[in-house]
Amino acid sequence: MLGAILIAVAAFGVAATLRPQLQTAYAEAKRRHDVYLLPSPEHTRLMSLGYRSALADLVFAHVLVSYGQHFQEKRRFEFVGSYLETMMALDPRFREPYRLADTLLTLQPEPAREEDYRTARRLQERGLEEFPFDSELWLIAGQFSAYLAANQVPESEREEFRLDGARKLARACELVSSNENIPYNCIAAASLFSGAGQAEAAQRFLERVLAVSDDPEIRAIASGYLRHLVGEAERGMAEEHTRRLRDLWSRDLRFVSRERLFVLGPGFDPARCAGLEAREAPECVTSFRAWGETPSDSPHAARP
Repeated sequence: MLGAILIAVAAFGVAATLRPQLQTAYAEAKRRHDVYLLPSPEHTRLMSLGYRSALADLVFAHVLVSYGQHFQEKRRFEFVGSYLETMMALDPRFREPYRLADTLLTLQPEPAREEDYRTARRLQERGLEEFPFDSELWLIAGQFSAYLAANQVPESEREEFRLDGARKLARACELVSSNENIPYNCIAAASLFSGAGQAEAAQRFLERVLAVSDDPEIRAIASGYLRHLVGEAERGMAEEHTRRLRDLWSRDLRFVSRERLFVLGPGFDPARCAGLEAREAPECVTSFRAWGETPSDSPHAARP
């Protein structure tokens, strides 16, 4: 018994003596490079044995924890792009990796590289293919391309990045969303189009904003920018087109939402519009694209 106590005391003494030295050595030891522990995305899918979504969640949790650790250690998270691609291969409908791709790749303790911006843009576009009606993803991708990535690529590519961002912002504006800030980004998209010499695209886009927005402040901003862009006469034509649409909405199907009205199309008299000849008449058009091309004095434009 006494021998066991002496051994324990000796062990504690050795530990107490060596611990400060080991602690100092551990603190000075820093990992210099990451090691990617997963196989290719295709092989990782096979390794999941069918539990792809669960494995994608596990990899995502590991990425978030490692991202914080890399910030604490003030070093680059080298393989974050590979982890993101693996998650997307495991579960293409997992939304969070697409939403956070630009942050995880470009917001790091060390300055982001040009390839990081390109990778983030490519992964965002994969997300837009999987979620084509997600206004938030379109907004994030548009802002990233137009304002962040465009300033990090060679001068010869910057205009293409800004135009790509403007198109994505425009698409975000066309989708129904509860995000109150999206309409203001619509005006920014029009400004990007105009700055790139795409005045016609900016005009068409502002006209769509006037047609679909009910916010008086947004309408006033869009109307003022349109007047500056194309002049008073064409702005008046756009506002007249919007007025006709609102009149048609209030007289025909005032109880449905604007989005449902656009899906249903303008109303018409089936008996009057029967036959091939009547089908081309202004009052018999069946889409709002064709309706928008009818003159304002046609019977269809003012028909209740």
